[in-house]
Amino acid sequence: MTEGHAVMLSGARKFSSVAHTAFIGNREASENGGQWIDSVDPATGKTITQIADTPAALVDQAVRTAHEAFLGPWGSMPPMARERVLHRLADLIEANADELAQYDALESGKPVTYVRAIDVSLAIEQFRYYAGWPSKIEGATLPVETGPSHVYTRRVPLGVVAAITPWNFPLCQAAIKLAPALAAGNTVVLKPSELTSLSALRLAELALEAGLPEGTLNVVTGTGATTGEALVTHPLVEKISFTGSEAVGRQLAQRAGRDLKHLSLELGGKNPHLIFRDADLEKAIAAAATTAFFYTGQVCFAGSRLLVERSVLDEVVAGLESHARSLVLGPGLDPRSTVGPLSSAKQRDKVEGYVRGALEAGARVAFGGGRPADLPDGYFHEPTAIVDAKDDDAVVTEEIFGPVVTVQPFDSVEEAVERAGRTSYGLTAGVWTRDLSKAHAVSSRLPAGTTWVNTYGDFSAVAPWGGIRNSGLGRDCGAEGLDKFLQTRTTWMSLA
Repeated sequence: MTEGHAVMLSGARKFSSVAHTAFIGNREASENGGQWIDSVDPATGKTITQIADTPAALVDQAVRTAHEAFLGPWGSMPPMARERVLHRLADLIEANADELAQYDALESGKPVTYVRAIDVSLAIEQFRYYAGWPSKIEGATLPVETGPSHVYTRRVPLGVVAAITPWNFPLCQAAIKLAPALAAGNTVVLKPSELTSLSALRLAELALEAGLPEGTLNVVTGTGATTGEALVTHPLVEKISFTGSEAVGRQLAQRAGRDLKHLSLELGGKNPHLIFRDADLEKAIAAAATTAFFYTGQVCFAGSRLLVERSVLDEVVAGLESHARSLVLGPGLDPRSTVGPLSSAKQRDKVEGYVRGALEAGARVAFGGGRPADLPDGYFHEPTAIVDAKDDDAVVTEEIFGPVVTVQPFDSVEEAVERAGRTSYGLTAGVWTRDLSKAHAVSSRLPAGTTWVNTYGDFSAVAPWGGIRNSGLGRDCGAEGLDKFLQTRTTWMSLA
């Protein structure tokens, strides 16, 4: 533990200090069977522990174990009983919230205070919301005109679900996939990012404690090339649910198409955030700074493309800088930190490359732009604003996944809407204006799965979440988040 880190809970310290293998059935595998991956603290660059790069043979075992549970105890469990198990799991996540938050903060670098308040709370909300669904999944009786017949439908689970989650919201993204999949009656093989596997492995233990039958939830750790490939191509996997990069999403779409597997994707975003001069500028600036630098900009919904009406541009940039200077950069486990490090040295180098590219293209840095001098260790980058960038510059068009926001002026509503739509993505957008007519007109024309008006970043298990265009397929959360884990079966009975 480095200076500035909070003292970890004794159980969390013990769990994070030992090597971990795949969790299959009711325990971690006794042997790795493959290579080891270092889990690295991005605040120091030092190894925390080692995680197994689960080989194909163990992935096969995990999938077959999940399939047996689907045909057996979990698949045959009455809906109300499934509800009670999911409620107990939510209770256990809440009871172990501090421990789970420390795993995600340690491995991702995100501030532990925020992880506890936001990520863990959202995970609990997912399980509580979907715990109420198993007894409400209904079919229908259909009024067909063909002879004397009784025709009805049933909504049934798919089978084994491969859930693949990213490193930036380890526990939260696991819950977003697991809660509806389990509520629908499926079993799951979860593959967390190799960068952040600890909370997923601990969650599997808590699921057993909650009463989830053995094999209903299995966790295979490892890389996409080894573990992920074996998982998504397994013939017993009926559904792939993935959150991550556009590039990997496209690869999975090809594999799913080849094997005709069900698929849902939540991918990246380059999200336009519009501030009009008639907005409540104090609130708009605070929200713009928060969404640009929240979790070091390593969120898919970051408002990293800020479009500002020209007459208030300077005021907005000055306000962003004031907010940026109030942030405290530091290790995720330090409760004083409000911004943590980037996820890896590779990601830090990528962010620095975007900043250099913007400068070479003629843009300039309004503030930030480099590594903080007082944090020589780890993968830190200053909150940064780029101005004078052109619409076709890479820093404007590509997802950076770092604490970098571009700020560009516009002169009319039409210009703002047209330029906001110059993107291949379509995850989120934001609009700030006191004019409700303008708010409705602009928000309805922005290419986004979610648009926030006079707020930004609100999220609920009840509200559908997902993107259009290159930002993905399907929706998480709400009733739509459950539907994608179900299929309809129709039965015709002749009454002649």
